[in-house]
Amino acid sequence: MSRVAASIRAALSAVRAAMRNDGLRRIELAWSLGIGADTGLLVILLVTVYARDGVVATGLLGATRMLPAVVAGMLSGSILERFRGDRLLLAIGLIRAAAAALCGLVIALDGDSALLFALAAVVAAAGAPVRPVQATLVPGLARSPSELVAANMAWSTGEGLGAFAGPLVVGLLVAAGQPALAALVAAAVFLLSAIVIAGLRFEHAEDAAGGAGATGGGLRLMDGFRALRRRPVPAWAMVSVFGEVMSRALLNALIVVAAIELLGLGDPGVGILNAALGLGGLFGAMFALTLTGPSQLIRTMCVTLAWWGAPIAVIGLLPVPAVAIGAMALIGIANAAYDVALFTIFQRGCTNDERAPVFSVFEGTAGLGSIAGSLLAPVLLAAFGDRGALAITGSILPILALVIYGRVGRLDRVTVVDEDLGHLLREVPAFAELPLTAVERLAAGLVPVEFEPGAALMRQGDAGDRFLVVASGEVEVVVDGRPIQRLGRGAGVGEIALLRRSPRTATVMAISAVTGYAVDAGTFLAAIAGPSAAAVTERIAAAHLARAAGAAATAPAAAAPRGS
Repeated sequence: MSRVAASIRAALSAVRAAMRNDGLRRIELAWSLGIGADTGLLVILLVTVYARDGVVATGLLGATRMLPAVVAGMLSGSILERFRGDRLLLAIGLIRAAAAALCGLVIALDGDSALLFALAAVVAAAGAPVRPVQATLVPGLARSPSELVAANMAWSTGEGLGAFAGPLVVGLLVAAGQPALAALVAAAVFLLSAIVIAGLRFEHAEDAAGGAGATGGGLRLMDGFRALRRRPVPAWAMVSVFGEVMSRALLNALIVVAAIELLGLGDPGVGILNAALGLGGLFGAMFALTLTGPSQLIRTMCVTLAWWGAPIAVIGLLPVPAVAIGAMALIGIANAAYDVALFTIFQRGCTNDERAPVFSVFEGTAGLGSIAGSLLAPVLLAAFGDRGALAITGSILPILALVIYGRVGRLDRVTVVDEDLGHLLREVPAFAELPLTAVERLAAGLVPVEFEPGAALMRQGDAGDRFLVVASGEVEVVVDGRPIQRLGRGAGVGEIALLRRSPRTATVMAISAVTGYAVDAGTFLAAIAGPSAAAVTERIAAAHLARAAGAAATAPAAAAPRGS
């Protein structure tokens, strides 16, 4: 129990730290509000359409929402390339708010159901890019790998809270005979999500487009497939997406049959089992942070994928209500941890330019998995009965997890930037405020350097053309022949000449054998161009100049200057 409590405390502490990042806080809140409004509006539309046109119409409503949503989601990478992500999310919030308000108007005036179908398609199509766009933008806001994982965990938790609160609130209003008012409440929440996202700010403007530079246009979906061919871990993670979403669609159909016919829980049993799933998700998100270190991502994805499916088989093999409720809770725990590991793999296992198109492929894969599961469910029920269908469904993901682990489980690197190099760059004070996307761009421009003891890394008075990061060894900073300070691993030298476009203000000598990395002037200045990093670097430069001036003021008057 003490380990469980410690895990929960660590998870909550990490989330609190991530939520102090204004950008992450805004994107997480907007996501949760959007989920709540979307699921709530879906409940309103399903209830209204069912009351007017029957069960067949409700199924048609689902298809009407799914098809445009899949297409829009697959095009999200191309859309993000053309429009800033923050502006795109703002526009999506406003469109969904307007469509939800029109739904309320149609319901209040007893308008044609065809209008509700059309508006449902608009809401779904507009909302489909939200998940891939936000998942693409988050690395441009997170300042460390742990902050990224905590943000993904908060994202998963926010989704669960939104999916719980949205249907609950509108359900109460619908029960009170106010479906039109419920739709207007959903519209107001959509509008609030747009207001929240309107304040989103990025350290680097290019991160508002997912961290990618200009690529010349085209259908980014194909870029996503090409990226996956180059990167085996994200590619196999994408295979797991298809299996997981297909299993989810199978479970959505089978759980209704299981609750009513197999477990004898009746109609309320469907809600009880789904509530257990949601509750498990909330707890699972708390533990996900301890399972998603860089060396654990593949293992966590595979283990949680297996645990996602196995409890479904248990329900079929042991159809007891208490067992079924516990199994659904386990699925929720596994699902939350799986989501965090999965999104972290996509975000850190792809380059800035690959991330948006890969998430476009993700949306298409998820859509195909949902369709496959929906079509397969009645086939399994007809061929094997309810218990057999549950057992077969539950075996899919454990088998898939074994296959995936066999292919990529022994790979020791998931991230595109070497983890040790990333840690080194984040030790440099000038780079401490940089988002992960900027660290990746910086790492791509590094050139390894070595210096023997006594060698000069740079000399006072020379032109400044690069910034140096010390990886190992010790250096001494000398101004006018006077030693100022000694620096070691994680130190950065040479920023003053680059910032001020002036000659070097100090000589830096290697005291011991030194290894490190050189960053050319253009890459360095681009990396610290954002307001936070620029302010930090200016403070560092000012402190170095003040230290040198202080040393000069206290030095003996007869001291002869050295260096050049």
